[in-house]
Amino acid sequence: MKHSVALWFLLMALSGLWSRRSCAQSAAELRFETLTNAHGLTENSVYSIAQDAKGFLWVGTQDGLSRYDGVGFRTFRSDARRPSSLASNFVLSLCHDQVGQLWVGTAGGLSRYNPRTGRFRTYRAEPGDSSGLTNNFIRAVYCDRQGRVWAGAEDGLHEISPAGRRFRLFRHAAKVAGSVRQNSVRALAQDRAGTLWVGTGEGAVSRLDTARRLLLTDPRLTPAGAITTLCPDRKGGLWVGSETGLLRYLPPANGATRVFVPGAAPGQLPPGAVRSLLEDQQGRIWVGTSEGLCRYEPATGTFSRIVHQPRQPLSLPDNTVQALFQGTSGLLWVGTEGGLTHTDLRPRPFNTIPVTSAPAPIWAVTSDGAGCIWVGTEDQGLICYEPATGRRRLFRHNPAQPGSLAQDFIRALCFGKDGRLWVGTQSHGLDCLLPGATEFVHYRHSATVAGSLSDDFIRSLYEDPSGRLWVGTEGGLNRYDAAKQRFTVFRNKPGDANSLSNNFVRVTLQDRQGRLWIGTGGGGLSCYNPVSGRFTTFRADGHNPRSLSSNFVRCLLQDQRGTLWVGTEGGGFCRLDDPAKGRFTVFRESEGLPNDVVYGMQEDRQGYLWLSTNKGLARFAPRTSQFHTFDERDGLLQDEFNAGASHRAATGRLYFGGVNGLVGFLPAAVQTNTTPPAVVLTGFRQFNRPVELPDTAITERRVLRLGPQDYFFSLEFAALNFRQPDKNRYAYMLEGFDKDWIDAGSRREATYTNLDPDIYTFRVRATNNDGVWSPQGAALRIIVTPPWYRTWWFRVGLSWVIFGLLFMAYRMRVRQLLALERVRHGIARDLHDDMGSTLSSISILSQIARNHQHQHRPEQAAALLEQIGESSRRMLDAMDDIVWAINPAHDSLEDVTARMRSFASEVLEARGIEFVFQASPSMQGLKLDMRARREFFLLFKEAINNLAKYARCQHARIQLTYEQGLLHLTVQDDGVGFDPTQPAQGSGNGLTNMRSRAAAMAGQLTIETAPGQGTTLHLRVPLSD
Repeated sequence: MKHSVALWFLLMALSGLWSRRSCAQSAAELRFETLTNAHGLTENSVYSIAQDAKGFLWVGTQDGLSRYDGVGFRTFRSDARRPSSLASNFVLSLCHDQVGQLWVGTAGGLSRYNPRTGRFRTYRAEPGDSSGLTNNFIRAVYCDRQGRVWAGAEDGLHEISPAGRRFRLFRHAAKVAGSVRQNSVRALAQDRAGTLWVGTGEGAVSRLDTARRLLLTDPRLTPAGAITTLCPDRKGGLWVGSETGLLRYLPPANGATRVFVPGAAPGQLPPGAVRSLLEDQQGRIWVGTSEGLCRYEPATGTFSRIVHQPRQPLSLPDNTVQALFQGTSGLLWVGTEGGLTHTDLRPRPFNTIPVTSAPAPIWAVTSDGAGCIWVGTEDQGLICYEPATGRRRLFRHNPAQPGSLAQDFIRALCFGKDGRLWVGTQSHGLDCLLPGATEFVHYRHSATVAGSLSDDFIRSLYEDPSGRLWVGTEGGLNRYDAAKQRFTVFRNKPGDANSLSNNFVRVTLQDRQGRLWIGTGGGGLSCYNPVSGRFTTFRADGHNPRSLSSNFVRCLLQDQRGTLWVGTEGGGFCRLDDPAKGRFTVFRESEGLPNDVVYGMQEDRQGYLWLSTNKGLARFAPRTSQFHTFDERDGLLQDEFNAGASHRAATGRLYFGGVNGLVGFLPAAVQTNTTPPAVVLTGFRQFNRPVELPDTAITERRVLRLGPQDYFFSLEFAALNFRQPDKNRYAYMLEGFDKDWIDAGSRREATYTNLDPDIYTFRVRATNNDGVWSPQGAALRIIVTPPWYRTWWFRVGLSWVIFGLLFMAYRMRVRQLLALERVRHGIARDLHDDMGSTLSSISILSQIARNHQHQHRPEQAAALLEQIGESSRRMLDAMDDIVWAINPAHDSLEDVTARMRSFASEVLEARGIEFVFQASPSMQGLKLDMRARREFFLLFKEAINNLAKYARCQHARIQLTYEQGLLHLTVQDDGVGFDPTQPAQGSGNGLTNMRSRAAAMAGQLTIETAPGQGTTLHLRVPLSD
């Protein structure tokens, strides 16, 4: 409330009459929104402001550089560990060149920011190097229209090529004409003709002669004190600010100079050093001084001053104004010692009507035929305000005067067609002021007087088209009969559904069908049929979304199309769609209404509905159901309004009363922001952590590649509309993932997780504060790469590997089948060879034996039968060997060893030969395939048979070992031996067969023997463990 009082008296003191517009009043009405370090600004002392091509606002402070996107700041600071950081934290000047790079003059050198990489290139003075900067204190930096960059340092002026590769120094030389007047260059500016102006620390202003490359000084441009700022205007003049004041210099054609002498008189430039200058888009000159902000009106030649108001949060934050800037949006940005602030220079359509001498709640407002505004206040009585003259007539309660106002708290006003003014008071009944009269007629409730008011607490007054007055009270509804001077009362009758729903009557309205609608405080909405005399009630039903939204009705309106609108307390407002069925359409905060308490409704000539709430004024378009909200930042005196205090005058002007006063405006004069905002990406996060992208900053990036490890990421964005940026709204879509645009509201971040590998396009668009959508927005192509095992080359390689494995498996199977076939053939061959020859022998011997039997030679026949038996046993043994060899149960070497031991025992013991059979434990777990097992056993069997038949030995040793992948078999005897160079007697093909079997196993067979020295057989067979 204290802030409101301060604002009120400020307006009253400086504004004058409502209808008389002056520069002082317009300047005083300016409201500033301030950003400080509490909002993210790096430091509150702002020395320079600039805006880049994308729309970001750059702010130089004495503790770093900040970039503002309408919602938050990003800070850039000097860091000795990072060569690509800012030269110094004390930022004195800023400018943008033609290629979009930001040049930053600091107290520690000159920096150039590349927005594509997000990095700085720093230039510093180096001892003995005259090809670059010669001093690091850069007070002024300026980018001219020719693409050159100019840097004003403490020891001269530097001309820098656009790429920053070449420096040229202009320094003072006492005897050289055309040198800079003094080395400390403080200010730079280029006028419309292309002339570069240079201001120095000793108070001289020079211009650069580009043809002769000389700096020429006009003696008339030498004000006392150091030059602090220069500003060319649109008429060719040059404004020069110094430590002692301000002057304006006209072109050399006439050379006129006007010095503005500081003074305390109204319209004069206030005393103090001039820190900054700006010509705005309307041609007005803004002057930032050490004593506040001033605006110069060329039409009147006067200054208006704006200063800090300690108790007014929307005033200038500090009187030391060091930087001024007007961007593309038209906002005026002001850099002060108290932070960065801005104000909207557009004409404000909302006028504070000075009907009271101090802030006062307004509860009722109306107007008469003469254009006077009548206002009912809470404690200042009834006021009649004449806008044309600014005169006020005050009607107050005076106990000593019976004809005075009954009470100073006025709740309702209504002008009758006969010119009577009806006044409803808070608790003292109804007053009537007749035309031309000065005394009021009082109407009070009396329990003993028939036809009196039902209650003295008046809440609404309404005159219907037929001239009947309806009075809403806390004790029912009253209809006034002027002829009989009495009231007819309508009350709620418990148990009677056809009576008034509730006695607390807040608002009354008759529609075009003659029905009377009554809004009550707790009983919903009642409709009175004057023909039947019955009431129909519509109440809120929590289970029916098409019912009335609240039983507390605040205001009623029937629009130009005949639609009835109902404003409620806590339920927004409703449109009555079907009176017969009681069907409503409800509009709440979720649909865009700023607040669900609607105090008043008025329709303008364009068909818009204006609604007063606890959070400003809302303009509603019935055809599109779109809202637009206006609040204190748009010029409203307050955001909180009062019930019943709304009115539309005959001129079309709308009035709304609130907790601090009255606001009036012409709806047609309310301009909206039609400029769509630029939309930019401002940040990239992975797993909720900010990430600086390499090579290209997110603001400039067009393509973003993400790996499989980047499955959780967020994109941040901003609409670069600085006019009430909290009203900006966003929508985004990831093409290839989202099926439609996602309404993000005011949220400035989109998060995605677990995207499939693919190519996507992220798009974001935004509205400005008035709901105008950006036509294109921002776009980013996102390529999500698959993990290595889902890449095409891996799949191709894997396909080849699988194909190769399948082919190898096929080849192995073919080899196995071929090997099996060879084994089968071998077995068949062995069966054919061994058993076939044996059976043939048996057949022949049987025939011979038969012949001997017939010839009665029993001894020969018996010998032949003995041979037949032996052949049969050998054949059975061979078949048993084949069956044993092909049985997979005998794959283990232990089974082979057991069979070898059994065979050796059977043969050698029958011959009386003692033997030792040794098997190494290292062979456990080893296996022999079918073919190797058969060949190995048959070779061993052949060796034992040869030993038993031909060695004539007494002892034998059999040893099996496994070493280094080789299976060793040793068979040794102490027999007669033989000469290996001579064919062994009786051995037949035994040795040949053994060598053949060893070769089939890829083994090596050696025989060591000599006559009389026994025989030793060694077999080595490769075997995998």
